[in-house]
Amino acid sequence: MNLIEDIPIENPELEEILSGFTKSTHLLNETINDLVKVIIIKDNPSMQKEEVSLKEVFENVFSQLSFQIELHKPIIKLKFERVPLLNTNKAYIESILLNLLTNSIKYKSENRKLKISIIAEQIDNKAILTFKDNGIGIDLERNRDKVFGLYQRFHNYPDSKGLGLYLVKSQVETMGGTISIESEVNKGTTFTITFKN
Repeated sequence: MNLIEDIPIENPELEEILSGFTKSTHLLNETINDLVKVIIIKDNPSMQKEEVSLKEVFENVFSQLSFQIELHKPIIKLKFERVPLLNTNKAYIESILLNLLTNSIKYKSENRKLKISIIAEQIDNKAILTFKDNGIGIDLERNRDKVFGLYQRFHNYPDSKGLGLYLVKSQVETMGGTISIESEVNKGTTFTITFKN
């Protein structure tokens, strides 16, 4: 398709057909890349775990989202004193928190200031991460079974592909953890992630 771009095309009908082919090819390429990401996660029994500082992970996530954070200025509350270190895969935990924070910013309410709280607690041998926002929420009565599904979308946002929460769940489970969601339309969403620690 890239090679064809350099060839002058006189026929407007052919030009329209080729333009459609180009769009379809790019979308198919994106889909294949998405599925490759999923397969890499699912097929990773030798995943390395290490002692990870949650504070450090969040500093990395914030620097990656610095533009959006500067633009929307959410109020973010972090409490990691009880679990300063987590025995986990650094790349995965960063990806999980990046996805959840991106979603909170993307699906914030227009009627109120965005508030996000991220709290880590240790109960017995389990670390529990609670990620809460006051955004537009998801109707769980209609969508509870689909929330973590592949290519599931609950809001008509043009750049939403319905991949983020599927990747989050896959990464959490690959690390031996569990994730659950509570949400109310126009009130907000809470994700609870539990790991052995």
